[in-house]
Amino acid sequence: MPMRRTTGALSICLALGLPAVQMLAFQARAFQAQSAGPALPADNPRLIPRTSAEREQRYLAQHRIILNVHVANASGDSYRDLAQADFTVYDNDQPRNLVSFRSVEGNAAQAHVILVLDAVNNSTKQIRYFEKEIEKYLAAGKDPLPLAMSIGVFVDAHITFTPSLRDRDALLTEFRGRTANLHAYGCNSIPDHDENLNMSGIMKGIGTRATSSASLACLNERFVSSISALRFLAKDQVDIPGRAIVIWMGPGWPLLANKEFEPDPPRLKQNFFDQLVEVSTALREGQVTIEAVASPDQADIPGMTHAHDFDFFGGVASADQVRAGNLGLHALAHQTGGNILTDERDVAGQLRQCIAEAESYYVLSFDSPAAAAFGEYHVLGIKVDKPGLDVRTNTLYYAEQ
Repeated sequence: MPMRRTTGALSICLALGLPAVQMLAFQARAFQAQSAGPALPADNPRLIPRTSAEREQRYLAQHRIILNVHVANASGDSYRDLAQADFTVYDNDQPRNLVSFRSVEGNAAQAHVILVLDAVNNSTKQIRYFEKEIEKYLAAGKDPLPLAMSIGVFVDAHITFTPSLRDRDALLTEFRGRTANLHAYGCNSIPDHDENLNMSGIMKGIGTRATSSASLACLNERFVSSISALRFLAKDQVDIPGRAIVIWMGPGWPLLANKEFEPDPPRLKQNFFDQLVEVSTALREGQVTIEAVASPDQADIPGMTHAHDFDFFGGVASADQVRAGNLGLHALAHQTGGNILTDERDVAGQLRQCIAEAESYYVLSFDSPAAAAFGEYHVLGIKVDKPGLDVRTNTLYYAEQ
């Protein structure tokens, strides 16, 4: 029997002992209620008094689009010699006037790095490998790190972080203390009895054979947990000055595109779209760039029926177009202007690459017009008036009303 995808907290429903279909339907309702926040009485709305200046400031904060733009030459090196006049920003193919522009070098913009060691979507063997590569990166030199860095360990639906430090030895000590005896978490720990099976093998195995209800439930659980953790991380960054480079290690969470899942009903598609708008907006407002490191492409896995039928990277404009895969790690990395590095070797080198790019970039901003409706989809493009340059930044945003 096909299983329905959900976006709710699986642990809540398992405790109720509901049958599979009822359980999963309840999950979506539970997640919607949770994400909506505390309800206010309809006849007693809470008004927040604001002065004219405060209202104007709030409007500008909601509609000011800040873009962190990395520009590289043909050799892949950061290109530093551009001025404001060299950039044209297009919003839905319309040029926008820049409100601000600056070129950033080193730590001038308070950029900081967050490494995420994912114990929910990686095998224990892969976690051990990532630990060694992180240690290798931190131990490669005595000078302070180029940018302040914290390391997050993802288990359950939460990421716990070390302090943000530039001292290599201090950060290494913190990291080792938090990862002692770390192993694959939750339902993903089951395949760990096969020491020769890496995460790519686990993902491909799921796609090539009839998948059990328990395996589908595990995929769903990992998806929900991962999106929840990313949402909390992004929202936390909104109140932290400067840019955040989030380096997520491994393939990320499942796309939930397996053919054994039921087609998404309209209510669930609306839930996915609401979550997509919320996560995308939090990433943009928090100035988060996601870098996917040692991250094989799940779209190549047999059995992923929607992987090639749907353009996940381009984003979606409405609920009727959305799939769970639109919330995938690679899609969000692309849309925030980050790298997608699929090679699972030399992770320390990939870390150096991502962090080096964050040491030189441009910060542009423009004001977005008010949206006509919730989650109004906008496509972004940047033209640089110099030939032969590669430009990466946010590719889309959902406008505020």
